[in-house]
Amino acid sequence: MKAKETEIYKRLGRHLEQLVMGYPYTDELMDLLTQTFSPDEARVALAIPNTLLPLEVADLDTIVNRSGLSKEIVAKTLQSLSSRNLIYSGRTASGATGYAILQIGYGMPQTFLWDGKKDDRARQMSRLILNYFSTPTTQKVYGGVPTKTYKYSPANVALDVSLQGCLPHEQMEPIVQSASQIAVAHCPCRMSARILGRTDCQHSLEVCIKYDDMAEFVISKELARKISKDEALHILGACEKEGLVHMVDNAQGDVKHTCNCCGHYCWNVGTLRRRKIPRDVLMAVYFIRETDVEACIGCGACAEICPVASVMLKDDIAQIDIDWCIGCGVCAGVCPTDAVSIARRTERQSPESFTDLHQRIKKERKLIQQ
Repeated sequence: MKAKETEIYKRLGRHLEQLVMGYPYTDELMDLLTQTFSPDEARVALAIPNTLLPLEVADLDTIVNRSGLSKEIVAKTLQSLSSRNLIYSGRTASGATGYAILQIGYGMPQTFLWDGKKDDRARQMSRLILNYFSTPTTQKVYGGVPTKTYKYSPANVALDVSLQGCLPHEQMEPIVQSASQIAVAHCPCRMSARILGRTDCQHSLEVCIKYDDMAEFVISKELARKISKDEALHILGACEKEGLVHMVDNAQGDVKHTCNCCGHYCWNVGTLRRRKIPRDVLMAVYFIRETDVEACIGCGACAEICPVASVMLKDDIAQIDIDWCIGCGVCAGVCPTDAVSIARRTERQSPESFTDLHQRIKKERKLIQQ
């Protein structure tokens, strides 16, 4: 690679690092970028503002003015990148098509895997993604600021769980009912594992649920299929029975997606199960399990299904490791004596909206960088 081309990719890497949900700069990121963007495409990507919040777009003229290139070249390049799902596209306030860089957790690395394909391109990207998202990189993305991007929502669609102090916005059914549009895609974590030949996890794949403008994006790009609210609730209920964990945006409203995560390969639950990153560094956890010791018969069903391995039997009573319990509530579904309840762990509340969440993270990142 020519020196000038190498410099373009380095500049793009530093540009991406400054996003709200930015890409930590590593050699592995350079490998990912060189396999994703041509040098000319990287030049245009550099002109897309990195100050935008996730799912916020810039119009064509803004990008052209930052690029130093002709409008025709920029428009053609953006359309090409968009058609290959390498950048995000949406509507500006005026209704025109706008573009944005895919931010981590909001299209990066998911666009390569959401559609469920297992072709050579998906295999190549799965390897590059696995190499890039090491434990230190994951911790830097999600643990670098006090406000956490995601939280766990307790199981309460198909299971009769006692939810002490759980507010409506912290439950899955109100989230689904408030959405104007819903889509379901494949879980990128489990898809990547399957593509790379890892077959020990047999959990369902088509369970990654998107709402509103995120749903509109994945449907328009044929990365997911549109579903009804009833089907979404059915999927969520089935996920709970499988022992999958609902992960949602750490916001009280305007939630964009629900991932249904397992302890095998999902970047958050799997990481916690393997004790790679402390729970409170990685995620917002507002609830914790409590056990009625009088009702517990020590059957071990809850220990077997716990996605983060935080339940153990001691003297025939389920004991909880409170440093790792995520309050997901899936253990309640298999308890034969209703000995499990989910209680509020903290009086803290999520940011009010999706926008508020990421404005807060953006501010915290700038303060830390200073």
